[in-house]
Amino acid sequence: MPSTLTPGSPPVADNGRPAVGAASRPPLTDQEQFDAVVNRDGRIVMQILAGVAVLAALVMSTVALVLASAKSTTNAPAVAATAAAVVAPVPSGAPLNVTITGSNKLGSDGKMHDSFSKTNFAVKVGQPVTLRVNNTDSSPHSITSAEAGVSVILLPGVHNYTFTVQKAGHFSWLCILTCDSGAAGWAMTHPGYMAGYITAT
Repeated sequence: MPSTLTPGSPPVADNGRPAVGAASRPPLTDQEQFDAVVNRDGRIVMQILAGVAVLAALVMSTVALVLASAKSTTNAPAVAATAAAVVAPVPSGAPLNVTITGSNKLGSDGKMHDSFSKTNFAVKVGQPVTLRVNNTDSSPHSITSAEAGVSVILLPGVHNYTFTVQKAGHFSWLCILTCDSGAAGWAMTHPGYMAGYITAT
């Protein structure tokens, strides 16, 4: 049947009923309006969460790539921790001898502790210091001072390392790797054991 259209009204079929597909529709109920808002806002929130998830995945992938790259390019027994103090093995020179031994030094607590044979280092600002370290322990240790910009990982065995302090001062250092386990890390907090000082002038 043909339909007729009166200006300002929906199409009406010859029988007086609205034509199929008519544009008129009753107003939305409160529940329908609420559902529409929830659906729209839910889609927005899901899009935001998806974006955050993609960004987090990119960040984690980048960090993993950087760490994997650092591991694959580190063949030397030293680790460069900061730009302020580049740490690398030293092939020649007159190194300062240091020995690391486990459970060899009696502490004020009456227990035997891990220790370095030398814990105080006097250095010149900007001049490399070479250490010949004999780590007799089966695990690595470190000389780490964030203030001085020094972090040297000392692997088991005999190796040469170098570090450079770029500013003057009296800086404390400690072994940041888990050690002195029989005494709950006591030696890591007591100078003269697995901790000491770097004085740069």
